[in-house]
Parts: sequence; C-alpha cells; structure tokens
Amino acid sequence: MLIIAADRATYPPNGQIPNLEDDEKAYAEIAKRIASLLPEGFEENAFGQLVTWSASALGRPQSFATWAEAVTAATAYARGEFAGNTDQRQRDQPLEGNALDRLGTALLSAGQTDDPQIKLREKSRRWANCGLAAFQIREQLQAKGGKLASQSREAYGVGKDADLKSDLLVLPSATTVVLLDCQFPQVHNFVIEVHNDGSRFLAQGYQGFYFAQWWLGLDQSYSGTPSAEILALRERYGLGRRINTPNYESLLDGLVAAIASGWPETADQWRTLPFNPDSQEIDGIRHRSGSPTFLVEAFEVGQPAVARAKLGGDARASLSELATRSLTTD
Repeated sequence: MLIIAADRATYPPNGQIPNLEDDEKAYAEIAKRIASLLPEGFEENAFGQLVTWSASALGRPQSFATWAEAVTAATAYARGEFAGNTDQRQRDQPLEGNALDRLGTALLSAGQTDDPQIKLREKSRRWANCGLAAFQIREQLQAKGGKLASQSREAYGVGKDADLKSDLLVLPSATTVVLLDCQFPQVHNFVIEVHNDGSRFLAQGYQGFYFAQWWLGLDQSYSGTPSAEILALRERYGLGRRINTPNYESLLDGLVAAIASGWPETADQWRTLPFNPDSQEIDGIRHRSGSPTFLVEAFEVGQPAVARAKLGGDARASLSELATRSLTTD
C-alpha cells in the first residue's frame, strides 16, 4: 500500500494510491507527473518500486507527505537491494523497460505495425481500459492545441448528492468546452463533454467488455455478443450522440443514488447506469468493501475550435469522438 498525503484530494480520504499494476490511467498520469523527480538512469527501478508498493497488500503501508519523499525512499530502497542487501523483493521487480518508455508506448505506439494481432493488443491497452481511454482523449485534445486546464477536482460520497448534481450541471463559456473526468475509483471511469448550449456527450471504454470506439459507434469491437441491455444504453447515451435532457437527468439521478449509501445500492443502480449492466460485474460491485466514492475532475478546453480543426473539422461530432477517431487503429 502506498499513501501520498499530498494526493488526498485525488485519492480520498487519505491519499492511498491505486494499484498501479492494474490501474493504467493512474499509472500513466502519475508516471508523467513525477517524471522530473525520478533519478536519471535509474527511472525504471525507482518507479518500479513505487508500483510495487502501490500493489502490495502485505506489511505496513508506505506513507509519505509528498511524491518527492516517496521517490527518494523508493530510490534508496531499490539501490540498496541491487547493491546486494537482503533481497525481499519477491515480486518487487523493476519494470520491464523504462517506465517512461512504457508510458510513451501506451500513448503513441498503436498504428506503427501492420500485424493485426499487435494492433489489436495495442488498441486494447490504449482504449479498453476505461481510465486510459479517458486519459487518451484529454491527451489528444491537448496535443491538437485544445489548451486543457484542470479547473476543479472534487470527491463525493454520502451526503454530497446535491453538490454532485449541481457540479454535473456546469456549463462552460461560449468559447470553451468542459470535460468532466468522472470515476468510481477502481470500478469505472468515463468522460462527459459539456458545451455552452447544453449539449453533453458520454465517452468511455469498459475493461474486458468494449473499446471507446464501440461505445461511440466507430467499430464493432465488443468482446463477445453485446446484451440487449448494453445496446439499449448505448442507443440512449452513446453512438457519439448528444444526450437528451431526460436521459441526462436520469443519469444524474442514478449517480446520486449510487453514492447515497453503500455498494449494494451502487450495484442496484449499475443495472440502469450507462456503463456495463453485466450481472457478474454488478455482483462484484455489490460485494466491495467500504463506501462508494465518486470523483469528478473538470478540465476546461480553452481552444476547442483549434483542436476540432486539427482533428478534421467535423462540426457534427463531439471533441471526444474526434480525439478517439484520430487514434483509432483498425
């Protein structure tokens, strides 16, 4: 377990970092954020130790006030092991390849080969994970001149239903767009794109079930045969279409109810929320421990017109769809 007190707002209540072996979105964002702190020539080992601490459920938690302190400790620990001290690693192995190279590969490598199996694997790594799909959309819009800036980051739980509903009704200025990066930590992550005229679009992938491209109607990359329930939800909330007002109100009501008490209530709401109404997934959510938390980080796209133009200029499509199209690997 890895705890960074300075990240309490991002990972409430105490800054416990997600398992970086499993959470690709957190992995990518943290690797990018702390890149300048990692010791030159020893990046993979130091970052690998942080990943190991985040994944470990054994022993005492590794707690630090800041990432700088954590990197210093991880570097010393890794250097001590490789200098010949008692090897307590077991699975505390350095990452295969430089951690920053791995991040760069995850973001940039798809489409550089004609091998269909490799292309499918890269597509899966970049898009099927719901958190990394949301990250990809933001990164692509930033790369195309959208000028993204984080505006707020809030955590919601029991008793904060009114605040959540109000914050998800935000409208940007006439010249900007807002991306609401929403997540139930360790469960699901999705993006709501909001325009000044009230238009809202939902973009997401769901690990083990579908790519963002499938949700947006760009291809048929669903794992297996989609159920009637998920097809109906995609018809209402996906396919790159604007979410109509009654459906958006229904989404807000479902999210508010999902954090109103415990995970059993969240599971009940999951049947109708536009994510993944799979019975096994719902059962897994029902038996989670603790209380549900919902995180929302709002990003302002300062120059949406610039990004749109560089992504092909299709005025009918959302920015999220254009970003996804630009990185699709068929």
